[in-house]
Amino acid sequence: MRRRDPAYYVDVGIGFVGFFAFVILVVTIVSELTGTNALGWALTLLVLVIILGLLWRARIRLRDTAVRSGDRLHKGS
Repeated sequence: MRRRDPAYYVDVGIGFVGFFAFVILVVTIVSELTGTNALGWALTLLVLVIILGLLWRARIRLRDTAVRSGDRLHKGS
């Protein structure tokens, strides 16, 4: 995969945001179960999930554009 490929940066963003969304999910669950304030964690998780969804949509658009133009984003695609 070329680093100039826009899909590379979207994939990195998905991995980065996805990792932190999972971490914040665990923190939110633990906060809820222990009775501490979890509103801030839940709102942060909401923002991360929205960003993750937008990145996924961008990745699908890039894939569809590449398929229409005959280019391939990855060897496995």
